[in-house]
Amino acid sequence: MDRKVIGPDDTCEYYPCHFMGQDCTWCFCPFYPCEDVQTGGEWVQMKTGGLIWSCSDCFWLHTPEVAAELMTEFQKLGIDGVESLETRKEELNSIFIRLKERYSPKPRK
Repeated sequence: MDRKVIGPDDTCEYYPCHFMGQDCTWCFCPFYPCEDVQTGGEWVQMKTGGLIWSCSDCFWLHTPEVAAELMTEFQKLGIDGVESLETRKEELNSIFIRLKERYSPKPRK
């Protein structure tokens, strides 16, 4: 895996989607939907009537420490693409728990 932590990406038309200075390494969340309100995420009502997990107030994955640590974990396990994620839910859950223990989420609401 030759992917690297990229930090803020002010060339992105959506930057900042969470906060100024955010780390954009994980533009998509490999834990989605984590369903963990400690991250700042929440269930919201869709216009069509169902519920969807919203990450708009999640800042945790976009802090430099968490982004870098997650990259390290993925490299150790040989996870090198989105296609690997669906078949490795147990490992992802373990990583999520370890990262949360090490870097406690602090929503910015």
